[in-house]
Amino acid sequence: MSNLSAKILTSPSDDTDFLSALRRRVGSYEFETGAVVVQIPQVPSELLEAAVAQNRGYFAYPPASLFYLGAALDSLGVENRLLDLNYVTLDAAQKGLDPDAAWTSALDAALDEFAKPFVCVSFMFDPTWPFVQSIVQHVKARRPDCAVAVGGVAATADPQRVLEIAGADFVFLNEGERPLEAFYELVRDSEKSAPTNIAFLDDDGRYWCAPITTGGEVDMDIRPQFSKLPIESYYRIGSLNNFSRMRGVDVPFATVISRRGCRARCTFCAVRNFNGKSVRVRRAENVVDEMAHLHEAHGIRHWDWLDDDLLYDRAAALELFQLIARRLPDITWAAHNGLIAAAITPELMLAMQESGCIGFGVGLESGNAEMLRRIRKPATIETFLSFAKLSRDYPRMHYLVNFILGLPGETFSQMLDSFGLATHAALDWNNFFTFQPLKNTDAYIAYGGMDEGGVDEDVKRRGTTMNFNPVRGGNFRSIAVGDRIRTGYDIFDLDAGTVPDFEQRKEIWFTFNYIANFLRMPATATDQEQRLRNAIRWLQALGQAYEENPAINCVLYYLRWRLGADSPESIEADRERALAKFAQSEYWRHRDRQFRFSAFLDRTRPPVDERAHRWAKEPLQ
Repeated sequence: MSNLSAKILTSPSDDTDFLSALRRRVGSYEFETGAVVVQIPQVPSELLEAAVAQNRGYFAYPPASLFYLGAALDSLGVENRLLDLNYVTLDAAQKGLDPDAAWTSALDAALDEFAKPFVCVSFMFDPTWPFVQSIVQHVKARRPDCAVAVGGVAATADPQRVLEIAGADFVFLNEGERPLEAFYELVRDSEKSAPTNIAFLDDDGRYWCAPITTGGEVDMDIRPQFSKLPIESYYRIGSLNNFSRMRGVDVPFATVISRRGCRARCTFCAVRNFNGKSVRVRRAENVVDEMAHLHEAHGIRHWDWLDDDLLYDRAAALELFQLIARRLPDITWAAHNGLIAAAITPELMLAMQESGCIGFGVGLESGNAEMLRRIRKPATIETFLSFAKLSRDYPRMHYLVNFILGLPGETFSQMLDSFGLATHAALDWNNFFTFQPLKNTDAYIAYGGMDEGGVDEDVKRRGTTMNFNPVRGGNFRSIAVGDRIRTGYDIFDLDAGTVPDFEQRKEIWFTFNYIANFLRMPATATDQEQRLRNAIRWLQALGQAYEENPAINCVLYYLRWRLGADSPESIEADRERALAKFAQSEYWRHRDRQFRFSAFLDRTRPPVDERAHRWAKEPLQ
């Protein structure tokens, strides 16, 4: 970081030198000839596997931030080009091409479209930091006469790093539309007062940051932006999540947002710090108009909500779902982000089901009451269980719950409460995540610099937090050896009061996940045919993304045998696939010795070790 003293303003009038320094920086570049708005790749090149890409196993979210920034630039009369380098790299990986060469070529072509383009880079997630560095530095090396601005959640969390290490000229803080408009007001009017939400380095390398505000217009018309990217083809190069794969890998998808912000104050989440404390709601008619346009003009048939609080204002949410049911009766949608369980009512459940919802997640994060209070989660065990009971009345939808393992200071005993609640609630699926402190959150401020936050030395050296994916990148391809890390059912012998480290949490994740979601998946014992069918579709979709995993095929074989809707030959093919995968992998044979997944191939549920039974609870009826 710079050795010069930083200047962080509390109001625009605090320092007239700020405006002078900013004007000098602005005067160095051209901003009117055109803008290139860039979504960076989301998968590190070294982890990008051709086979997974060909199975459309990577996330391929159409970049909503680019659509909104494009709309803002259009309103300013600035010609712009939207460039999704994540799409470019996934497409290249599918075709067996070099992803790095592909994004470099695509970026160069976009830069060549304008004389002196203003390059705006979206930096949303901290694990993509190496790409931010590479892309900013590539632009500055090839076109040193072009200004580069970076924005997004991760950029807002650490703007000084983006400026001093990546080499950007400006960072726009928080939501980008309003700061971008204020910036252009300054560019076009030398008498204009200093804008808010901007950070930069002056000519001497001193860091300046304007006052930060939140909020702004949310109900923008972004329909013209969809033609700037091949939105109708995103399903060809990836998926939104397992819900979109469950809907069908050949079904065109998109995302939609009806609300910005969240009423909750969770310590691990950056939403309130980024979007502000209020929740801003779009008009239902405008949201459905946007969906109808995508449906009619681009062939979209499935959506996922980007909202962090989709059910805020129950009356407005009910109106939205009822309008979707009337105007778009043949579409489907899911809400993977996670709804607030306390906000869900029977009336909303019916409206969601009738409007095409195939499933949604609920964000609980912990099954321990003390941890819920500590992270300020607006949930209780009681409200969650009430929702779980309610879900039984609507079996057409598929339900999952999110748990975070390894919250700051969380003991193994408290993690076991999450495991016990997962088995008791018996929703269709349990997403267990391992905690990583996000910058610009209360949890990061308190724990981000501590080893217990899960930030290892390699992560510190790379300057980014670890994005732990339980299968990607070889995390579960080697067998843990030695006495320090407990694996399999031996994790239940850990001292209840211990606070497990990151490596131990990975094995806790594995055991919790494979007991709750595989060995005792509720569908393996359900009498509800629809729930059984949903589980089969879910596992079939999961198997497309995680092709090497024979445990999926084992459970799938058992469920399809129980349903009895397919030919014996088709069902037997799952059994043969499972056996072939076990034969090819000592790692999975080792896991089978631990958990007995292959018992499903004999049409019986595997036994569960008594040590796990002590913590698992009887499923809700």
